[in-house]
Amino acid sequence: MSVIPEEWVGLDSTAGLLYELGWLLLMFVVLGGLLVLQPFFFDVKITPIRLSGSILLGVVLGVLLVVSTMSDRIRRFWETYEYRFGALLVFSLLFQAVLRLVPTWTLLTGITISIVAVPGRIAIYLQARAE
Repeated sequence: MSVIPEEWVGLDSTAGLLYELGWLLLMFVVLGGLLVLQPFFFDVKITPIRLSGSILLGVVLGVLLVVSTMSDRIRRFWETYEYRFGALLVFSLLFQAVLRLVPTWTLLTGITISIVAVPGRIAIYLQARAE
C-alpha cells in the first residue's frame, strides 16, 4: 500500500506536482538552515572555488534529477516499495557520511539541486498537461 495516492504518480497531476515541490522546498529549507546555523559537528567555509564547483555539480545533478523523472524505467523502479525503501535508506546514509566529510560541498550542492529541480519539474508538468 502506497502512502502517495495513485493519481499523484502521473507527470500531469497537479497534486503530485505540489507534493514534489513541497519536498524540494523542504530540502531547500533544511539544507539552508544547516548552512546558516552550522551545528557543532561540522564547519562550513565558503570559498569561491567551493561555491562555483558545488553550483556546477548541483546544476548537473539537478538536470539529471529532472530528466530522470521523465524516464518510464526509473518511474517503474520507484513504484516497487522494496526498491524505494532500499534506495532511500542507502541515499540517506551516504548523504550523512558525505555531509560529515565535505559539509560545504554537500550543502551548497543540495541547495543548488533543489533550486534547479523546481523549474524543471514545473516545465515537465506543463509539457505533460499540454499533451
